[in-house]
Amino acid sequence: GIEQDVDMVFASFIRKKQDVLEIKKTLGEKGKHIMIISKLENEEGCEKFDEILEASDGIMVARGDLGIEIPAEKVFLAQKMMIGRCNLARKPVICATQMLESMVKNPRPTRAEASDVANAVLDGADCVMLSGETAKGKYPLEAVQMMHKIAREAEAAFFHDSMFDDLRKSTKVPCEQDLTIAMATVEASYKCQAGAIIVLTTSGKSAQLISSFRPRCPILSVTRDERTARQLHLFRGVFPIHYEKPRAEEWSTDMDDRIKMAIDIAKSRLFVEKNDMVICVTGWRKGSGFTNTMRIIAVS
Repeated sequence: GIEQDVDMVFASFIRKKQDVLEIKKTLGEKGKHIMIISKLENEEGCEKFDEILEASDGIMVARGDLGIEIPAEKVFLAQKMMIGRCNLARKPVICATQMLESMVKNPRPTRAEASDVANAVLDGADCVMLSGETAKGKYPLEAVQMMHKIAREAEAAFFHDSMFDDLRKSTKVPCEQDLTIAMATVEASYKCQAGAIIVLTTSGKSAQLISSFRPRCPILSVTRDERTARQLHLFRGVFPIHYEKPRAEEWSTDMDDRIKMAIDIAKSRLFVEKNDMVICVTGWRKGSGFTNTMRIIAVS
């Protein structure tokens, strides 16, 4: 994995915190950038979920094997528990396995499967994942298109306001600077009905924190780091933009160029149109860890 420069490792059958730490030890210093996503597939993993979550960069709810290890009627409870705790911990959670299983052989899913995908989105999952449907199925493209359509409809029906209130109330105070800015940004996006949030980020942390408070509008995350851009795909509502142009001599000019590029992309994707409000989140100097500025601008 290190030789191939992978961005993340999906670790199967994680039972306890030590399993994750052993993977980190194996990856070593060269692999410290690799995200470890723990797949929860057994009863012991569910019982020790909190310690596994603490050690992991994200969680996958692998319901197929989980349904064999625990009673089938309890799988939905495990799913909701894991997604809820990941949301509170501000870590990405992926819901996977048998989501559109009938599309392995059929061009359309059952109504129950469509509801299952929608409910995972409504539960608060960052990602929904296809496996056999695209790996061995007869209709891989149709499966992706169907999941896309269901996820969009479910996101439109999501209770963003109440979710944001719950997440904000559960946040311990005093907050760190970047977390405070993330909260304020999402609240401002509701108040001014922003069409998009634009984040200039180096490590991706600012975009991750804003995503964790579940804004209604898309988050366009502009970064020069390719790996950061790829890893940000895991976080709900984030559209990573890899900015490849050389740095301008003036830092403020460089910042404005990146914001302009993000607005142009938002227009082309029909996220925003003229006179819509856009919230820009930036740092007060270049580099990672200096995010402290929020601006509201109108699209020209």
